[in-house]
Amino acid sequence: MKFLVLPFLLFCNLAFSQSFEELRASAASNLNKKDYCAALVNLKAAFSQKATPGQYDYISGVSAAANCNDIPLALKWLRKSYELGLGKDQEEIRYLETNESFKNISETDDFKAILKEMKQRLAVKEKQRKEATETWNKSIVDHQIQAQVPFQKAPEGFALYFTEADEQQAPYIVYVPKGYDPSKPATAIVFLHGGVNAVSEYYYKDPNVATEPIFSIGEQFHSIIIYPFARKDFGWVNQVKAFENVFTIVKKVEERYNVDTARIYLGGMSNGGTATFWFASRESTPFRAFYAFAANPVLKIGEIDFSKITSAHPLYTLHSKDDETFRYEDVIRIYNQNKKKAVGWKFQTIRKGSHSFIYDPEEGPKVLRSFFADFLK
Repeated sequence: MKFLVLPFLLFCNLAFSQSFEELRASAASNLNKKDYCAALVNLKAAFSQKATPGQYDYISGVSAAANCNDIPLALKWLRKSYELGLGKDQEEIRYLETNESFKNISETDDFKAILKEMKQRLAVKEKQRKEATETWNKSIVDHQIQAQVPFQKAPEGFALYFTEADEQQAPYIVYVPKGYDPSKPATAIVFLHGGVNAVSEYYYKDPNVATEPIFSIGEQFHSIIIYPFARKDFGWVNQVKAFENVFTIVKKVEERYNVDTARIYLGGMSNGGTATFWFASRESTPFRAFYAFAANPVLKIGEIDFSKITSAHPLYTLHSKDDETFRYEDVIRIYNQNKKKAVGWKFQTIRKGSHSFIYDPEEGPKVLRSFFADFLK
């Protein structure tokens, strides 16, 4: 939970001004020493420097105020934290109910009222989440179509399929853009997601899959999106069979949808982008070109033969200079060492955006739109 360790919270938002940071740092030190009144002074001054502190900033202030005999201020800040979203899950509510930092306010009517509101709001959200999950899982099955010739009309949106791979059912989603015409070959884009080592189960049942930025590219460029799922014991990091299964998935999609076999592209993000180097360095390929976002050009299943990344099937990579997961300095060094061999490797950069730049709600869509407008020419 984000606010279990209060000192960490006080450093979490780098967007604030330096004076705000300094004051939060002092508050963190004082909270560690349980000098609550000194921390309260720090936080009052910090909040005066920032129009809208975050919910976890306020909850740190609640702890300080509640233990410095300023109960009204503690309750005021608890209300502000709630209004900013505190209580998003049972863990956060349980923390407020049981942590010693809040015992001085836990029996007040206002504290109880706020927690009641949190629980009610959470119950509504959980009901909505359950309904959204049920709707999603029904729709991705309802949108399935059978393999046949001529190709049949396909519902727009998401459809779920499975392949038999390594004695298991490996899922993948196919996104069909609006206006798909089964009589006309369509461009197809394969996207390999990141975070593979952190996923123990395939997450295709989660309706948040639909928010992946790559699907908006399918709509904008009238392309079918092929989205395989991976997990840490069957994914494009250590398991060669998971890499090879992507070819099977593409073949299965070609049997159901009218895909232009001369315009199939493959790429991915983070782990998925790294895996793209394996596909881009094959002796032969069904893919016209490749793309990779925030990728580390080092494979765990063998050396990359950079000489096979050719201009006939180029690889376009995009990396942020402030990426702290796969450091830009390390990636550009590998590029410089191999660019004479990898004549098809087009290395591009953005100044900032961090490792997950494609998921930035404001800049991500702009970056992707610009990138694919050039890539898909």
